[in-house]
Amino acid sequence: MSNPYLLGCPDDRLALRFHDVMTNLTELGHNSLIGLPPIDEPNEFMRKFTHLLEEYGVRGGLPVWKEIPRQEVDYFADGGPIAALMFKDYVPPAGPILVKYGRREFLEPMLREGVIRISPAGYYGDASHSDAVRDDEVNRTFCIPTWRERLDGRTCTEIQGHRVEYREDDVVLPLVVPDYHLYSLCDQIYYRMPTDFEADAAVVIRDPIRFKQRMISAFLALHPDSETLEGPVIYYDPYLDYTKFKVPEMAKHFGYAYQREVRIVFRPRSRPTRPLEPVFVRIGSMEDYADLLWA
Repeated sequence: MSNPYLLGCPDDRLALRFHDVMTNLTELGHNSLIGLPPIDEPNEFMRKFTHLLEEYGVRGGLPVWKEIPRQEVDYFADGGPIAALMFKDYVPPAGPILVKYGRREFLEPMLREGVIRISPAGYYGDASHSDAVRDDEVNRTFCIPTWRERLDGRTCTEIQGHRVEYREDDVVLPLVVPDYHLYSLCDQIYYRMPTDFEADAAVVIRDPIRFKQRMISAFLALHPDSETLEGPVIYYDPYLDYTKFKVPEMAKHFGYAYQREVRIVFRPRSRPTRPLEPVFVRIGSMEDYADLLWA
């Protein structure tokens, strides 16, 4: 391999990478069968999987499955995927849509009255969330491979005038982002999402533009000092994509790429002087441009 960038990567980080790649190499289809993602989608995970095979080959073979950190998800509990019940006989609109997965008790007021909770990004780091929801949204981490330096016997390097010791590891660089408000949706109906998000309902938004305009207007009416960002998330590989994105609030670790997230971000123009709190906005009834589906 011409660029063995995982050479010497710590075992626990390599195992986590194996989990992230395998999570994105499988899909739960509309037929309720587990298989590969659609072949017409850009998918770099087979290449990443090849790198993993090469690296584990050097280390003596693939790890024991119990050593791989993974979410315990049973899509076929209680007779089958809950999505099969939620979306049974539903014909999705032909045009662009947005989908919000959640509990019916919260999504019903969202549809009828347009009541929406927008949480600070830091909220999603709470350990009580499921693996699909939990993520450190205010930190982005990059890993700079040091296998060439270590093969030359070096254990430290200079980065912008600072001495960084890595010893037998790679250089791990954290990027800390001030907290901001975040609202997440998916760009389509995906059958694994209800189970992953512990959801029993979904709101399918048939007019994404109207929805986003109303939400942004309602939030800015309460917090006019905020800057708005919206669009599909950019998924980055911490070992390879050092320049893939310029807006950290709109980027996420590649382990979550299977979610195809679309997000609306409200970023304070000045650094907050106190911790951010959830914001509740009212955008009016969504019944004429959205559908509520539940199991």
